[in-house]
Amino acid sequence: MVAVLQKFLLVFVVGILPTVTAQGKFINHYGGQVGDYQTNRGTVTHVQAIVKGNAQLPCDLLPPALNDSVVLVVWYKDEHTPIYSYDTRGPYKTTPKHWQDSNLGQRAFFRTMTDPATLNIDNISEKDEGEYRCRIDYLRSPTKNLRVKLAVIVPPQKPTIFDERGKEVPSLAGPYEEGGDMKLTCIVRGGKPEPTIKWWRGEKLIESTETGSGFQNVRSNQLIIKGLRRADQHAAFTCQASNNNISQPVSATTSIEIYFRPLHVEIMSSNNPLSADRMYEIPCQTFGSRPPAKITWSMDNKELLPAKYNYSQTDSPDGNVTTSTLSFVPTRQDNGRSLTCRASNHLVQNGVEEATVKLNVFYVPILHLSLGSNLNPDDIEEGDDVYFECKVNANPEAYKVLWKHNDQVMQHNQKGGVIMSRGNLALQGVTRSQAGNYSCVASNVEGDGDSNGVELKIMYKPVCRTEQKRIYGVARHENAKILCEVESYPPPDSFKWSFNNSAENVDVPQMRYHSGLHHFTSTLTYTPMNELDYGTVMCWANNLAGRQLEPCIFHVIAAGKPDPPFNCTIMNQTSESLDVECAEGFDGGQPQFFLLEVYDQQTDTLQANVSAKFPLFTVSGLDPGKILKMVVYAANSKGRSETVLLEGLMLKVAEKQTVLSLGTRDQLEITPILGILVGIVTALFLVTVVILGALKVRAAHREGSRALRPGFLPVKEKVTLPLRSESEDLFEKDDKNPDVIPANKDSDYQLGSAAQTPGLNNSVTATTEYETSSPQQNLTPLAEAYMARDRAYASQHVGNEVTYAELSLARPNSLETMKNGGSQYGTLRNREDSTIYAQIDHSRRMPPPVPGKTSVASPMVSPASSMFPAAKPGLYHRDAVTVRTPLMGCQQESCV
Repeated sequence: MVAVLQKFLLVFVVGILPTVTAQGKFINHYGGQVGDYQTNRGTVTHVQAIVKGNAQLPCDLLPPALNDSVVLVVWYKDEHTPIYSYDTRGPYKTTPKHWQDSNLGQRAFFRTMTDPATLNIDNISEKDEGEYRCRIDYLRSPTKNLRVKLAVIVPPQKPTIFDERGKEVPSLAGPYEEGGDMKLTCIVRGGKPEPTIKWWRGEKLIESTETGSGFQNVRSNQLIIKGLRRADQHAAFTCQASNNNISQPVSATTSIEIYFRPLHVEIMSSNNPLSADRMYEIPCQTFGSRPPAKITWSMDNKELLPAKYNYSQTDSPDGNVTTSTLSFVPTRQDNGRSLTCRASNHLVQNGVEEATVKLNVFYVPILHLSLGSNLNPDDIEEGDDVYFECKVNANPEAYKVLWKHNDQVMQHNQKGGVIMSRGNLALQGVTRSQAGNYSCVASNVEGDGDSNGVELKIMYKPVCRTEQKRIYGVARHENAKILCEVESYPPPDSFKWSFNNSAENVDVPQMRYHSGLHHFTSTLTYTPMNELDYGTVMCWANNLAGRQLEPCIFHVIAAGKPDPPFNCTIMNQTSESLDVECAEGFDGGQPQFFLLEVYDQQTDTLQANVSAKFPLFTVSGLDPGKILKMVVYAANSKGRSETVLLEGLMLKVAEKQTVLSLGTRDQLEITPILGILVGIVTALFLVTVVILGALKVRAAHREGSRALRPGFLPVKEKVTLPLRSESEDLFEKDDKNPDVIPANKDSDYQLGSAAQTPGLNNSVTATTEYETSSPQQNLTPLAEAYMARDRAYASQHVGNEVTYAELSLARPNSLETMKNGGSQYGTLRNREDSTIYAQIDHSRRMPPPVPGKTSVASPMVSPASSMFPAAKPGLYHRDAVTVRTPLMGCQQESCV
C-alpha cells in the first residue's frame, strides 16, 4: 500500500513540475506572466501585470524528495506580511484550506493544478506592486522560500493628434493642398513605464520623430509628409502608443483631406467651323478638381457674363467631373477669335486650367463694290475704259463671283471689251448702253452675298428717244405741237430746230419752241400757212458732251383720215361676252380713237357700240347663240377710216338635261354645231374608204404584174425608190435614140455592146464587184437606187447578205412608141412599170480579178457593174449576179 501511494505521489509531483530549459528560463504555458528564475534560493522571479488586469505569481511546489509532500504554503508581501495561505494539515488534508488577507478583498486564489502553482490576483492596482515570497512547508523536507517581484504596468492614455496649427484633429485632417506638406503631432499622456509612440499608414510603419512635450508624463511624436499626392487622399494615419507587450497598444487614427487643382479642361464641341447667326451648344468638361472647379467662359480674354451669355454648370455625383454648356450665337466678327473655357479651384495654389479654341465662323460673303480709284465717276465719256473693284470678305473663300448690270448677270466677253476676273471688272470703250447700276455677287457654302450697287454714269451726246411720234398731220393755219424727246447724260442744256422742204432749209427762231421741265424735251409750235410749209422739221440738242450728231426728224404733212386698224381678232368668247383686239393703223397725223359696232346678223339691229383710245374692246351683255356682225374703224378730227368687218357666233347656254322615267327615251336636240361635226366625220369616213379601195386595187394590180417574175425568184417586199426624175430623163434621152438599149455613155446605166442580142431565156452570168460605199463616194442616182434596194433586202436576210434585189423604173407619160428605121420594136407591156430582177448567188463567188485586166464572162455588162467603182484588189469579193428584165415588146423575160 505504501509503495502504491509513493508511486502516485511521484506521478502527481512530476505532472506539476514546471518546464525548465537548460538556461533556466521559466515559461508559463498558461500565458500572461513571463519571468526569469533559478532553482537556487534567493532567485527573484519578475512578473508584470496590467492595472486592472490579472497577475499570476508562480510558486514551485516540487518537494526535494520523492516521498515528500506539501503541507503548507504561505504567501508574504514585503517579506513579512502574510497575505495568503494554503493549508493541507490535519482535517484539511483532503480539502485544503485557503486563506487571504482582507486587503486582497477576495481577489486572490492559489491554484495548485497549474504548472507551476500560481497565486492569481485579479483587478490589479498599483498598490499591489511589490515583492512577494512563497514559503513552502513539506512533510519531511525542509521549508523552501521562493521570491516573486510583481511590477504593475499602467498603460498610457489614448493618443491625441494635433495639426500644425495646434488644432486637435478628429477623424479627418486637412484640407491640404496637392503638393503641400502635412504635419501631425501625436500626444500621449500617462503610462508606466513611459510609452513608445509609433506612426502607421495602414499596416506599414512609417518614420516619425520623438519630440519633447515639456510636461511630466506627456510624450509627443511628430509625423511629416512632404509633397502630398492624389494617392494620399483619404489615407489613414494611426498614432500608436505602447509601454508593454502584454496589453494591446492604444492608438488614434485620422484620415486626410486634400484639395486638388483641375487636371484637364477640354472644349468638346465638334461644330467647328460654325455658321454665323445660328445657335450652338458648346460643352466644356474638366475633371480632377477637388472640390469641383468653377467654369467660366471668355472671348479674347474678355469674360462672357452669364447675364448676356447663357451657360450652366453641372457636377458628377462623385464631384470629379464638371461640365459647363455655353449657348452661343456666333457672328462673323467672331471669326478668328479665341474662345476660352477656364476651370478654377481657388482653394489651391495655381488651381486654374483652361482650354482655348480658335473659332472658325463661316458666313455669307460681305462685299464692297467701288469704282476704280483712279476714275472720276462724274467724268466718264463714251469710249473710256472703266474698271470696278469688288472686295470680298468671306469665310470660307468664295468659290464664285458674278457681276451684274442692272440686275442682269454679265458674261465674260473679251472681244466685246468685257473682261471679268475674280475681284475686278474692266469695261473697254464703254458705250451709253453700259451705263446703269453694277453689283457683284459672291457665293460660298453659306450662301450668296450681294454687294452695294454702284451707278456708272457715262457722258454721251444726245440721241433721239425711240418710239416717239414722227409724223404730224396739220391743217393750214392750225398749230401743231411737235415734241422732240432726247436721251443724254448729262441732260441737254439747249435745243435747236430747223425746217426743211424741197425749196429751203431754215432755222426756227428760239421763241417758237421751249424746253420741258426735265430738260430732255423741247416742244415746237408750228403753224403751216401754205403748201411750202409742209416738210421736215429737225431737232438737235446740246449737252456737256457735245452736240447731237443725228437730229430727230419729224414730218409735217397735211392732216387726213386715219388708216383702218388691222389684224383684228376675237378672243375670250363666252355665251354673253367677247373681246376684240386689233393693231393700230396710221393716225393720219391727228389723235385717233377706235370704235366697235356690234350687229345681229339676222335682224341687222345694233347690239353694242364701244369706243376706246386703243383698239382693244370688251363687249358684254350679248344674247347667247346669236350670230354677230362686228364693224371696227378708227376716227380722228379729219374723219373716220374704212371699216373692218368681223363675224362671230355667241355660244349657247348649256341645256338642262332631265332624267326621264324608265321606259321612256331621251330626247336629243341636234344643234347646228353638232350637225357640222357629224358631217365632217362622215366626209372623213368616206374619204378613208375611197383611199383604202384605191390601195387595194393597186395592190391587186401589182400582184398581177408579179406573175411575170421568173420562177426562181422568191417574192420579196418591194422598196419604192424615188427615181422618177432619173427615169424621165432617161426616157427623154431615149426618145431621140432609135435603139431600145441606150448607148449614151453618160447615162445612169449601160448594157454594154450589142454584138450579141439576147434571146429568149438566155441567161448570162456576169461577175460584179461590190463594195460598201462611204458617204463621200460619188455615185450616180441610179447606183444609189441599187444600193438602197440591196440594203433594204439585206436587213431582212438572216445572213446579212443580199440575195435578191429588184428595181422598178416608172414610165413617164411622155414616152411614145419607139421606132428605129421605120420598124417598131414594141412598147411597155400593158403600160406597166419596167422592173429589173436580180438574184445574187454567194456560193458562186469568183476569184479576184488579175490587176490590169477586166474579168467579164460575157460581152454584155450588167447595169450594176457600171454603177459601182472598180474594186480594190484584196479588199472585195466577187459574186455571181443574174439579172432579168422584161424587154420592151416581149412577152417573156430574158436574161441580160
